[in-house]
Amino acid sequence: MDSDKSHKVPVPAGIAPSRSHITKAKEDSTNHSITPADISHQLTEADDNMLEFFEVFGEDDFAVAFFFWTLVIILAAVGVVLFVSLSWLTAFAAVLAGFVVFRHVSLRRERGQHRTGRGWVTKPDPNLAVPDTSGLPAVYFLYVLGSGGHSAEMVETIKQKFRGQKNQHRRYIITSGDGSSLNMVKKLEATISDAYPDERAGTRDVFKIKRARAVHQPKYTAPFTSLLSAAHAINALTREPNLRPVRQYGHQFKYPHVIVTNGPATGFIVALVAHLLKIFYLVPQNRLKTVYIESWARTKTLSLTGKLFLHAGIANMFCVQHQPLARAIPSAEYVGQVTARLTPVG
Repeated sequence: MDSDKSHKVPVPAGIAPSRSHITKAKEDSTNHSITPADISHQLTEADDNMLEFFEVFGEDDFAVAFFFWTLVIILAAVGVVLFVSLSWLTAFAAVLAGFVVFRHVSLRRERGQHRTGRGWVTKPDPNLAVPDTSGLPAVYFLYVLGSGGHSAEMVETIKQKFRGQKNQHRRYIITSGDGSSLNMVKKLEATISDAYPDERAGTRDVFKIKRARAVHQPKYTAPFTSLLSAAHAINALTREPNLRPVRQYGHQFKYPHVIVTNGPATGFIVALVAHLLKIFYLVPQNRLKTVYIESWARTKTLSLTGKLFLHAGIANMFCVQHQPLARAIPSAEYVGQVTARLTPVG
């Protein structure tokens, strides 16, 4: 268990519209802005040159251990059912359900009282600076990328308010087989390293997890693949970055401070797993703060994932990018169009 009780949760990058700090750093160092040529490197998944930017953890790294312990749990459950009376099983289930409900309600109340970053995102202002978190011992963001438009929006969100600092680690979660999102991350990190060639670029890695439901996948199989996706999400949320070893940093980078997602179903599963880990006190209560940003394309109604986040109440911040949607959902935070480039570059 992490003991940094006084550790302030950093405000996630990319929740207020302004000129990209990546572009600013580039202008400061080379006296010209980043051009499309700077960020349009011809990168593919086979690019060995990109290995210097981040590590990629595959889902297979976790699969063997997951299936082994699943088998152990199943055998243990069978043993309990055979040797424990039904009345004891019923009592145990009732106590467990009551505990989960109590913890869920408690966490929701805490989120309502302590909104992550509420003080500066309520009224979008292009002149607002990114909060300075360079003095903290660790700043650890986890970004969940979907596919296509979701990933493109997330990358732009990060670029809009990125601040280079050496104490930052970024972890990207993508689903297996999503080569497009992986390439977007490669291009983003190449741009960051170009703008911050020193240690201010921080460290980063990528985690691949099982997709909750593939296109055209039968619906009756979705619960099984969703459980597998959740199991891999546990690994992604609790595995310490190899680039931030314990012997040097202690457990400052053991768990992400902030999870940022903008709509893919995988993002809801990751957030739900994080919520369950906190319900059972398996992670520090001041970590795994979830920020949900509704897609820019949603101007008047929520997406399915947005509805799930809203009604489940598992996000520390529920953000929308359009005023009509903000008026329709009083509990949402209006943050402006954070996934759109507001200032032309070049």
